Amino acid sequence: MDKSFQDFHKAYIHRVASWKAEVLYTWQWWLGMSLTLIPWIFWIIVRKKDSTGRLLYVGVFVSLVSVTLDNIGVQLSLWDYVKPVTPAIPSYLPYDFSLMPVTIMLLIQFTYKVNHWLIGLIYALITSFIGEPIFKWMGIYDPVNWKHIYSVPFYLLIYVSAYKLAFIKTFNSINKESNQ
Repeated sequence: MDKSFQDFHKAYIHRVASWKAEVLYTWQWWLGMSLTLIPWIFWIIVRKKDSTGRLLYVGVFVSLVSVTLDNIGVQLSLWDYVKPVTPAIPSYLPYDFSLMPVTIMLLIQFTYKVNHWLIGLIYALITSFIGEPIFKWMGIYDPVNWKHIYSVPFYLLIYVSAYKLAFIKTFNSINKESNQ
């Protein structure tokens, strides 16, 4: 394990040097920074104010699932991010912490009356067959051992799970008066 750790550290040092030389301040890096900030600014403006907490709960869930699955995919060499925003995290942060959670929160907010399986399927298909190819075309994403169709059930299940969480009715108030 010690040798493995040392090898990992050497590889990380090499990754940081490569990232500084090939990624930092490129148009893909600036795009990534924009895709990290702009969706949240948009969400802050259009969100339903009285549902902020519930939607953020869903957004955190989506982010955690997304970054976990994304990291597993990168570690298993299923895909790679050629132009990451940061060399420290193997997943694509703008997607995992901004695009995916904000998109799902907005879909839940604006289409909650429509069948959530249908919305989830549409979201999964658009993300898999339009979003992923665009990121590939831009040179950000490389589906090394992955086909876009494989992503559909993951996106669908993440959306449906997030939808279910958004409408969970088991929350109680935290204050002591309401628990008595």
